[in-house]
Amino acid sequence: MEEELKRLYQSINDRGCRQLREQQVEIDDRLRLNQPDSRRGLTLLGRLPAHVRRNIEFSLQQLAAVAPDQYYYPSADLHITIMDLLAARDGWQISREEFNRYRMAVGRIVAATPAIHWQLRGLIVSPGAVLVTGDYGPELTTLRQRLRTELPDLGLPVAERYPTISGHVTVARFAQPLVDPARFLAAIRENAATGYGSFTMHSLDLVVHDWYNHQVEWCSRLPFAEAGR
Repeated sequence: MEEELKRLYQSINDRGCRQLREQQVEIDDRLRLNQPDSRRGLTLLGRLPAHVRRNIEFSLQQLAAVAPDQYYYPSADLHITIMDLLAARDGWQISREEFNRYRMAVGRIVAATPAIHWQLRGLIVSPGAVLVTGDYGPELTTLRQRLRTELPDLGLPVAERYPTISGHVTVARFAQPLVDPARFLAAIRENAATGYGSFTMHSLDLVVHDWYNHQVEWCSRLPFAEAGR
């Protein structure tokens, strides 16, 4: 899995660097127009400890000095998406009863899963965002497989944007064309091997939130196996 992750992150970064050099940045129109985000979805995510968020903030300050007009995630919004159970879209709603059904089913699976160890290191760029890459223990792969197979068997649909093996943190999105792509890419390269920290994730959050994890409407904390002992 480690080699597969490296290839995935390298592929994302190669494409992102190429499009930035060619001035083909993918602009987020909601951010460009400063429009409120009406998209909502159901996501299982992991929070980052304070020392990791702080380390990421240092790199974001470097990027903001080069490209201040882009969108940099507030520290409290930073997260790792474990799975987009129901991908965010306009007009989507979920009842409290249905949310509780997901909470019970997902919570049971998470409670049978050992805590996940993470190591976050290095910035990469996609055509539309800046990411911190993450390596994780095998427990995450097992958890995702169980969610994808067991939830539909319980009559709970899983509608991911795309099935992924990634364990990244999205830390910035492009709200405007880059004035100086070369300088921005140089700042990305300067942080390509920056260590942001290691930690163990003892619980996950099941949330109803917007695309940027800035507006969280419902949240339920689900502990891993060790945390419940």
